[in-house]
Amino acid sequence: MWRFGILTFLTIVLAGCSFITIDDPQPKEEEQNEPYAEPEQLINETPKIEISEVEEGSIEEQTNLQGFIEAVLHLDWRTRKNSDAEPIQYMAFGDSLTRGIGDESKQYGYTNRLVEVLERWPAITEVELDNRGKNGRRSDQLLKLLESGHYDEELPYVDFMTMTLGGNDIMKIVKADLFSLNKEMFDKELISFEARYRNIVAEIRARNSDAPLLLIGFYNPVSIITDEYTPFETIIDEWNDVIAQIATEDVNACFVPISDLFETNEGMVYHTDFFHPNASGYEQMTGRIIDYMKLCDIEQMSAGRIGIEE
Repeated sequence: MWRFGILTFLTIVLAGCSFITIDDPQPKEEEQNEPYAEPEQLINETPKIEISEVEEGSIEEQTNLQGFIEAVLHLDWRTRKNSDAEPIQYMAFGDSLTRGIGDESKQYGYTNRLVEVLERWPAITEVELDNRGKNGRRSDQLLKLLESGHYDEELPYVDFMTMTLGGNDIMKIVKADLFSLNKEMFDKELISFEARYRNIVAEIRARNSDAPLLLIGFYNPVSIITDEYTPFETIIDEWNDVIAQIATEDVNACFVPISDLFETNEGMVYHTDFFHPNASGYEQMTGRIIDYMKLCDIEQMSAGRIGIEE
């Protein structure tokens, strides 16, 4: 706030430097009825004002003030970026939510929207996005890719990561035995899911130990089909709780809950498949991610490289 106050004050000062006041008293009442002067007369009677010295002084003063702002506030006058602003590498892992399936605006869901927000932050010059999301991807598939070294070349140089997983692990159970589902089936699979998820984070950290990692939860699309309570609410909550717990065990990880954003379709957040978010849904996801980046202090996690907008 103090930087904003100083900048506002100096802006007013700079603006004031460019003003030149010319006294132009109103004509006397009796002169208002006089006929219009001839063009030559108007030219001859135009007052001559010497402003070159004022302009030169104004320019010099503006230059000095701009230099002061850049030096004290560490602000680039042209780009409005911090003088030490840097580009960052962003890698997104996960399933169809990371890929952006359902986004009719073709912005790849939350990932491109997140890039647009981050590139407005003063500590970041640009964000290079590497979106590795794939429709239908499960935790066992991503773990296999990590263990095989599929991301070894890129991961050490990544500055920031997000991940969405879990929805397809649950859907695999549903599809396997749709007509004889019971909660015990999901509880049993949750144990395996937790082990795989932990191994995924461990594999990522073995290649990149410091970059902030946002572990994004998932939601229950069945909730918009029926108004009645179903066991899926409890199942989704328990699986999200496991992801949240894993996030607390990593000093540079943060859990982002999104299930409440998709409890109903009152805000028209679902795609026409009633399973994936639409553009509006991804907008809300992006907003939630930004909120939790601030809540989890992403600036401290990244040692200042991802400085939050002031």
